[in-house]
Amino acid sequence: MSNNCPICDKAGLPDYTKNNVVCPQCNSDLKAFMLLNSISKPNKSKIWTYLIIGISLLSVAFLGMFLKSNSDKKELIAKNVILNDSISKMQIADVTKEEVQPIAEKQEATIKYVVKKGDYPYKIAQIFYNDGSKYKQIEADNNLEKPYTLKVGQILTIKISQE
Repeated sequence: MSNNCPICDKAGLPDYTKNNVVCPQCNSDLKAFMLLNSISKPNKSKIWTYLIIGISLLSVAFLGMFLKSNSDKKELIAKNVILNDSISKMQIADVTKEEVQPIAEKQEATIKYVVKKGDYPYKIAQIFYNDGSKYKQIEADNNLEKPYTLKVGQILTIKISQE
């Protein structure tokens, strides 16, 4: 009972912002003030809803960019582009047009790889095939017989089949 009437300023009215009140002094219906008060307060649940929607949209956008970047990496491997590995940088040897068969005729691409210090077939297979256990294919394609040592500058033929 500590509210004043907004019209005549009489004290002792109940809270007219929460209940419909008629002022006994000036006989004013204060329902309009109750309605104005209800629409002027921001709804906190809407703010949380918009925040959750915004975070969800950002998550979907980042997921899409991640998936797009992964598909771009696979496309680069298929097009025989020089790859930059986080561990080491590969160098592709100069290849003449006669050495490379068009992909339409053969369903595999041939890459000439220049061996660098610290390279071994398992590591090279991991880079090109994403599976180090395919090192035997590199050994077979290059007629490597055990025990063998790769020499820096040696050129290896890497065959990648197209899907």
